[in-house]
Amino acid sequence: MKHRFRMILIMFFLCCNDWGLTAAPSGVLLRCADVHRIDYPTIQGVLYMAQRLKERTKGRVEIVIYPQGRLGTEKSAVEMVQLGALDMARVSVSQVAETAPELEILMLPYLFLDNRHKWQVLEGTIGTELLEGLSRHGLIGLCFQEAGYRSFYNRQRPIYRPEDLRGLKIRVQPSQAMIKMVEYLGAVAVPIDYTEVQDALMAGVIDGAENNIPSYATSGHSQAARYYSLDRHSSIPEVVIFSKRSLAKLTPAEQTILREAARESVSFQRGLWPGFEAKCLRQLEREGCRFNEVDGAAFQKALRPILDGYARRNRLVEEIRNYSSALR
Repeated sequence: MKHRFRMILIMFFLCCNDWGLTAAPSGVLLRCADVHRIDYPTIQGVLYMAQRLKERTKGRVEIVIYPQGRLGTEKSAVEMVQLGALDMARVSVSQVAETAPELEILMLPYLFLDNRHKWQVLEGTIGTELLEGLSRHGLIGLCFQEAGYRSFYNRQRPIYRPEDLRGLKIRVQPSQAMIKMVEYLGAVAVPIDYTEVQDALMAGVIDGAENNIPSYATSGHSQAARYYSLDRHSSIPEVVIFSKRSLAKLTPAEQTILREAARESVSFQRGLWPGFEAKCLRQLEREGCRFNEVDGAAFQKALRPILDGYARRNRLVEEIRNYSSALR
């Protein structure tokens, strides 16, 4: 009920007020939501897309970004994009998977052999199939974005082996795949929204969470959870989604330009990630956060049944795994 009321207020505000931002005369202003701060690579990728779009439409189509969760959670952003109350959003695949369950396979632990394998999948026929499939859910999948590797962090102790997680309350994204992963490791899965994690850590409602290093650094989570254990259990991409209802605002030519600008933004955004991640890591080490490597083989062995189970039910999982074997 609280989530629904908040979303209604945001939708009303968007309909009544563009916060002083206006497009060029006879132009189109596309509003985009993101929960990260403005220097985060996901937003920089959308800004690159926005620049290309504005240039090639001669200023007729512009994108304005609302960062740091100003328009609510990623969950509410997905819902508003579906309804056409919001034109576009950059969100985690996990949030779209609640609406489009076929995307859940991208959240599976140790699905990808390495980053090269991941991007050959995302930019190949499988990635194209998954993006195009979003049209069945009132969404246009414009592109995937890099989001690095996710690992566990907590308030209590370093994690070296799966059994070290036993009994810890770990925040996860609201996904059956993520919940099952944490439970397989003996921890207690607590699905709450990303924007609520810092308060939950500070209050002791949860012991830890899992995310990439930049999110750990920029969200404030590192202030409460000082132990970051590099198990690298998943590499869940981000996705830029667009409302099918908003397509009517654009001419066919402008729609083509939008898609082209989105595709071109991917390599730019991917290029930003390593440097930003390294910068965040240096900052965290200066602040006294403790990083440790883990027994990766033990984690992969513990979580292998999840991957095997999905492979029996979903042909794409087996295709991705076979593709990784070909890269060895």
